[in-house]
Amino acid sequence: MNYSYEEYLEYINETYIEYKDDEKMSNKEAITRTFNEYDMLIKESETDKAIISITIAEILVSHSRIFNTFKNYMIETLSGLNFKLIEQEPELTQEQYIDLLARKEQVLKQLETKPSDYYPRVCWYYEELTNEVNKFFDHINKVDLNKNEIVFKVLQRFERDCKNTLSEKFIVYTTLAENLLKINCTQIEGIETVKQELQLFSMETIHGEQLVEEEIRKSNS
Repeated sequence: MNYSYEEYLEYINETYIEYKDDEKMSNKEAITRTFNEYDMLIKESETDKAIISITIAEILVSHSRIFNTFKNYMIETLSGLNFKLIEQEPELTQEQYIDLLARKEQVLKQLETKPSDYYPRVCWYYEELTNEVNKFFDHINKVDLNKNEIVFKVLQRFERDCKNTLSEKFIVYTTLAENLLKINCTQIEGIETVKQELQLFSMETIHGEQLVEEEIRKSNS
């Protein structure tokens, strides 16, 4: 086994957080990249396979939805883990073995009940991206920043996401506009660009993307 039981837990979660915080990725993209980093180690032993798969699944169930093929793959992988073989392998103490088995049973139940996502591209979900824009807006509004730079800073931070899907662009601009109205910044530089972009959006253009009907209704309310 390449890492100890505790190291696997630490490193996998650290990798996921780094993709989110340092690379500014969505949950969906960050977990995909994290899984790819540890994919080869899964083949080392049944113990490695179990620890990595269970830890990845524990992160997955914290998401609002899970891409359906990934969800099915993880359910199949967890269900097929050979714990008799893991018990025979020398990597885990008895206490760690019992803990891993309990984690597997718990996360498998959670995984089976999570809503599925059928949009194949890596992307942000409605609540996730709304929260991210709100958090960033609050941060830059608290620092000593010229108000005329707010629109530029927000759109610069979420430039990659605005290019990903029209849904994400819609969420960014809508949430930005809501925050500007909240602090009564309606005469600053860039506000006309925000207005023009919002006027161009229509619900028809984002059907078939990652937003479910309830989220589309929220974004249009």
